Amino acid sequence: MTHELRTLVEQVKAVSHPLRLRVLALLHAGELCVCQVAEVLQVPQSSVSEALRELRRAGFLLERKEGRWVFVSVVPSKKQPPLLKGLLAELAGLPEVGQDRARAQQVKGLALPIASACLKDQLEASHV
Repeated sequence: MTHELRTLVEQVKAVSHPLRLRVLALLHAGELCVCQVAEVLQVPQSSVSEALRELRRAGFLLERKEGRWVFVSVVPSKKQPPLLKGLLAELAGLPEVGQDRARAQQVKGLALPIASACLKDQLEASHV
């Protein structure tokens, strides 16, 4: 198998789950902290981390650290593979994507959006 075919197979695998597609669409609207992604999508941070790992491995996401926070975003459009560009265009019109983006605006509007989302997730994890 050629390198190009192997890369395409990995990219297709990475987007073969609804949560990963929602994450891509959400991050296409702008960078978020991992905790904010979990809060917006109402899923455990461990599920988000797994989805992010697959999407990073496929070359669709960038990650940066700022203190203890990890921020993720979609690669810039000039570096996006054709598959990603097509997916993002298709995802833009889905009702779930609109709902996720509206919720993201609410989460980002909190007084301490990153700390609030991350501390909430940590508190919930400690009570399990």
